[in-house]
Amino acid sequence: MPNEHRVATDTRRAAEAMAYADPVWRGVVRAGELTKERCLLHAGPPLPGVEAHCPPVLNAACAALIFEGMAADESEARRLLASGEVTLSPAQDHGIVTPLAAVVSPSMYLHRVVDRHDADSVAYAPLSEGVGPAQRFGQLTPAVVARLAWMHRHFGPALAAAGALDVDVLALAEAGLAAGDELHGRVGVGSSALAKALASAGLDADSRAFLDGNPQSFLNLWMAACKMMMVAAARVGQGNLLVAAGGNGVDFGVQFSHAPGVWHHHPTSAPEGVALSPALADIAVLPAIGDSAVIDAVGFGALALDAAPEQAALLGDRFVNSMLSSRPALAVTHPRLGRAVGLDALAIDAECPPGVCLAMLDAAGEVGIVGRGGARHPGALYKIDE
Repeated sequence: MPNEHRVATDTRRAAEAMAYADPVWRGVVRAGELTKERCLLHAGPPLPGVEAHCPPVLNAACAALIFEGMAADESEARRLLASGEVTLSPAQDHGIVTPLAAVVSPSMYLHRVVDRHDADSVAYAPLSEGVGPAQRFGQLTPAVVARLAWMHRHFGPALAAAGALDVDVLALAEAGLAAGDELHGRVGVGSSALAKALASAGLDADSRAFLDGNPQSFLNLWMAACKMMMVAAARVGQGNLLVAAGGNGVDFGVQFSHAPGVWHHHPTSAPEGVALSPALADIAVLPAIGDSAVIDAVGFGALALDAAPEQAALLGDRFVNSMLSSRPALAVTHPRLGRAVGLDALAIDAECPPGVCLAMLDAAGEVGIVGRGGARHPGALYKIDE
């Protein structure tokens, strides 16, 4: 249970707004409805220019431009980025969360998650690409571009045709937690529940098969739900609750509920964990990247490893105990999920800051995913004067 008596009144108000938000999936929209035509969206805080971005993000941006038909090939895509004709912007500044190195472009379909009781609290996330070659791993190959084309010219329109069903996202999360998912590194139960929830939507056979075979489909939807809960907290406009969190492969950044929209960021380190194979153990790992950090900042993922014994066994007791040490900084108890939620920045130990369950990517953008583990927020973000 959280130490609720230690939470300042204004921060508690923001945390209660987060906890009582009721996220529902209401179909999909195209990203172009939320951003400018020649703007691509990346994870984490802003960087001063294209040249400051890491290779995996630049690869993902090139893949997006080729998919969009804005560039014929990699050379033209890199020219568009270098010239400033196409810009890069933080996805969370547009109410969107994107995983790992994935870059959102205008034609891409996004999950739309809305508070059942307040339509002004809304957030979005791209559709999960599933297993195999994927833009989120920061590679630039024909297979990655082909996957984007299928996702957004076939699967996305199929979901759009299904209409704006009210899918109870917390019910999917409840199912996952009850069966051993911590809702970040492990989301298989929630993904199966999502496939069943959409089974009545009249999807074609290929789309149903894709959902049934995608153990990660719930992750992006849950990212959007967690961001929507943060949006509800940010609208309170008070307190020191985290209402944004993410890495861009260079810096890791957060925002606080008293000043939503204002990034505080600092250079970040690479995640540590378990390599997918011995051959990948010596590859240089990219510093922490992805907006999926919103999941952990709400109170799941790294802060819920006690609910996921198989995931905890994979990562080891030392790692798990270290990650769970930040749980006392959570502000209130969620009324449905029964877990502490909402990181109070003033309760965070800057010497042992919160962690994030995170995939490990090849820093060069050539191999893609090389392992699974976690990283910590930079402690410098929490040296805050009260």
